[in-house]
Amino acid sequence: MNLSVLANDIVINPNGPFGQFLEFLYIFIIGSFLGYLAEVLFRRFVSMKRWINPGFLKGPCLPLYGFGLGTLHLISTNTFKNLCDVNTIPDYYHALAIDGGSGTLPFWAVSLIAILFIAVGMTLIEYIAGLIFVKGLHIRLWDYSNLKGNIQGIICPLFSFIWLIAGVIYLFGISPALANAIDFMIARLWGMTFLLGGYFSIFCLDFINSLILSIKLSGSAKKLNITVDFEKFKILQIKDVKSSRINAMVENLKKSTQPLNDKISKMSHEIKRHMYIGNKIPEKSSAEKDETPRTKSRENSEKF
Repeated sequence: MNLSVLANDIVINPNGPFGQFLEFLYIFIIGSFLGYLAEVLFRRFVSMKRWINPGFLKGPCLPLYGFGLGTLHLISTNTFKNLCDVNTIPDYYHALAIDGGSGTLPFWAVSLIAILFIAVGMTLIEYIAGLIFVKGLHIRLWDYSNLKGNIQGIICPLFSFIWLIAGVIYLFGISPALANAIDFMIARLWGMTFLLGGYFSIFCLDFINSLILSIKLSGSAKKLNITVDFEKFKILQIKDVKSSRINAMVENLKKSTQPLNDKISKMSHEIKRHMYIGNKIPEKSSAEKDETPRTKSRENSEKF
């Protein structure tokens, strides 16, 4: 991949540490955002049938997918560069700049190897991330316990197969386009650097706030010796927020309509007052003791 660019007096070496670092950051941002969209849609239309913010952070970012896409990129580029015979590489793959590879295997064989590495690599990343949260923080971000062949509810054959399919889609559909997108970003170094700084500033704040919440939640979970399902916890939070908002709306409605209710009550009182002799409404306690013609006649008859 040709990442060399001249920005005033700064030259970025695509194979140097800074060039590789920038490339990984761009891939991390793209993967985190696209993974977030995929998880939102998956929960809405497949698993939970509702809109919910997935993952550990509050913002539209899933770091697991950022690292995952970075892993996909590293596996594909290095596998083809080191194993593939350049004479068997299709034209559309030249965007990955793997023409200088020294391998001897045909393109189709290296493709199979890369897809297998991707499935194993993504499953391993998912397992490590799951262990960190489940064993370290007693928080479960996803749960495969109901699926066959699962290991600790963190990984399972079904989702390993899904990662394999994702590897196929990435290799033959996304990787050349991603290479061109990174070239576009590197060519606009200063603007993209500003974007990177802003993005990761927000990311760090979001990460710190979410980490504080997770630590508090983890402390409670450890005391109770349980593992908290983070998705269910979020759903309960949403219900609590909705309930508090509804209560606040009711209170605000009562306050806003109170002057009108007072006027109506006052008018009703005035109308009732004019229905009584002397324009005075008798109190309920005194009304029970007052004598009426009926009680008087009954008391008089009892005397006789």
